[in-house]
Amino acid sequence: MMQIKELIIYGKNGNVRRLPFRLGAVNIITGKSKSGKSAIGSIINYCLGGTSCNIADGVVRDNAEWYALLLQFNNEQVFVARKNPESNQQTTSYCYVEISNEIVVPETCNFTSNYNVEGLEEMLSKRIGISENLNIPPDGQSRRSLSANIRHALFYCFQNQDEIASPRILFHGQQEDFVTQSIRDTLPYFLGVVNEESLALEHERTMLKRKLTIEKRRLDEILALRGGGLDRAISLISESKVVGLLREDLVVDYDDYNAVKNVLDEVNEWTPENVSSVGMAKLAFLQTELTNSESELENLNIEIDSAKLFTGAGSGYENAVKHQKVRLSSIGLFEQLDFSPSNCPLCSSNLGDDSLPNAESIKVAINNLSRDIENIERERPRIRKYLDGLEKQRQTIREKIQSLRAEIDGIYEQNKNARIYRNLAAQRAKVVGRISLWIDSMNTTDNLAKKQEIIKQLETRIYELDNILSREDLLERQTSALNRIAVNMSQWAKELNLEHGDNPYRLDMGKVTVMVDKPERPIPLRQLGSGANWVGVHLVTYFAMQKFFIEANRPVPRFLFIDQPSQVYFPSERKEQRLDWEMIYELYNFIFKRVAELNEQFQLIIVDHANIIDNELFNAAIVEDWHTDDGFLIPLEWYHEEDEEQSNEI
Repeated sequence: MMQIKELIIYGKNGNVRRLPFRLGAVNIITGKSKSGKSAIGSIINYCLGGTSCNIADGVVRDNAEWYALLLQFNNEQVFVARKNPESNQQTTSYCYVEISNEIVVPETCNFTSNYNVEGLEEMLSKRIGISENLNIPPDGQSRRSLSANIRHALFYCFQNQDEIASPRILFHGQQEDFVTQSIRDTLPYFLGVVNEESLALEHERTMLKRKLTIEKRRLDEILALRGGGLDRAISLISESKVVGLLREDLVVDYDDYNAVKNVLDEVNEWTPENVSSVGMAKLAFLQTELTNSESELENLNIEIDSAKLFTGAGSGYENAVKHQKVRLSSIGLFEQLDFSPSNCPLCSSNLGDDSLPNAESIKVAINNLSRDIENIERERPRIRKYLDGLEKQRQTIREKIQSLRAEIDGIYEQNKNARIYRNLAAQRAKVVGRISLWIDSMNTTDNLAKKQEIIKQLETRIYELDNILSREDLLERQTSALNRIAVNMSQWAKELNLEHGDNPYRLDMGKVTVMVDKPERPIPLRQLGSGANWVGVHLVTYFAMQKFFIEANRPVPRFLFIDQPSQVYFPSERKEQRLDWEMIYELYNFIFKRVAELNEQFQLIIVDHANIIDNELFNAAIVEDWHTDDGFLIPLEWYHEEDEEQSNEI
């Protein structure tokens, strides 16, 4: 149970405004317009975890520092305070919470925030008894899963001034985005049609489905290894004959499982021989020798080419020298090497003063030419001998290379049969491997039966959980709960003389509105007519739902805040005044009767302009009357002098 024991406003001037409420009873705050009545609902909503402060700008927002509620639960009290946002802000995360068996309301607001809004919401949800829950949308719908919390429960605890007489919306906040869908998703939990352990059961079902998938995959692997039984075995026997594991002429009785298995067991004993390559060490040595010899031959070829190039250059020089010697000999120059420098070396005539300065040089050159010819003749046999030695060495290396290559080719030829055998052994090993898998699969009969039993148990439990969490079953239970609510709605609609009151009234959660089932066709709330009917429909719906929540012990706060239920009767013409008051009497008599039937388990807070002076129940329920000049939510003495003229703007 959660009801409101007191509303407190801490002023910026250090004063405190306390507004107490009676538990389990009707609480009426009556007063003139613009006295601050509507701000009460906004303060309650904000202190109960509202994401934004919807208190209208004006005297309340200008003078309040903190807002607070003293909440009464079964065995404890909770003091919840929220800071008034700055003028340029719509909300704040500063929250102060105090929990005790009995709380003395603080006289000052020197609070240190010990909660944020999310923590406040979670704490209040647990306090009113909301357990872990999760609404999972049906397959094919993209919206996210939703957990019901106190903010969803408050849809059934408020009827603001623009909601109580609305023909288009039924529940609090329904005009906001996504609220209608949130009501559809969370109402089953608050009606109790969803198992309280549904979240744990949903988690169990998810885990079991995952395990079932794994077990089925393992079973498929076992069945795949079994490979089709005897058909696979016959195929393996044929493969064994092809690779020489079995004789081609072997006859097997394929109708005899034991005979087939014995043959494959025998083949499964085959082991490959260790076949090593012939002369691999020698082959490596010969290949190294071949590489070295080829490198040596390449170097020798370079050396021979260089020697021949040198010999060719020398022969050219020798031929040129010999040619010059022949030309000089033809004129007898070599016989007259002792000529005088003053005489011409050709005609021996006296040159006088015109002697040849280079005559001596000519003589030296001729002597050098003659000596070069002699040196060349002397070195030719030695060079020829050097070249002959290089040629013999090259021939030897060529013969060695040829011999090495022949020996290497021989080793390769010897290993050819070994490679063929290794390939055959590999093919046989593959066949034996498949045979081994088949034999293992035949030996898994006990494991197969165990897997099948596990799968059967998993499927049985998942089937049970599907029935518990069945959406169809949930809809049936929801329909049953709504039918119980509809019984009271229909009875009370007739009591209030609502339009078409002789026909059944019910909640349509598909459209999230009230429908009247007339014989011709169902009539929705928006087509019921006057404002008095709309107010009446909202009242019978909320009282019927709260009665159901209380009787079913559902985790919904046990209070309802209604703002201006009599608004549709004001203003009115003087001649209709008496009739309107009679309707207001009937409306409030209905309200008092419903609250009394709930035996103090339900608290109703009403702010209204009406003041029924001659109604004892109404007068007894008045908490404060603000029809006087000083009747305001925020006391007049809080206002600054310059703000007094604005006091009527509340």
